[in-house]
Amino acid sequence: MAEQNVKSIFRPSLFWDAEDIDISKHSAYIISRILDYGDIDDVKKLLSLYSYQEIEEVIRTRRGLFPKTGKYWAVKLKIPLEEVACLKKYYPNRQ
Repeated sequence: MAEQNVKSIFRPSLFWDAEDIDISKHSAYIISRILDYGDIDDVKKLLSLYSYQEIEEVIRTRRGLFPKTGKYWAVKLKIPLEEVACLKKYYPNRQ
């Protein structure tokens, strides 16, 4: 991927909390931010940057996604809900 400023591709307000964002290194962060806060145009741009496999991996593994985001995209991409990390309950080991 060519080095580009993420804030020039997407609305800068989507990345209010970060300065330097590397498209390759921070792909999970970018994907999750767009899925949670982006609009349809942002999602279209996201699909031009990342493959469906990369997006699916984020949906499956990113605990920080909003549950409604995880559920929507799981249904849309036919990912079983039990494989979506943000929909799983987490209870730390208690002893």
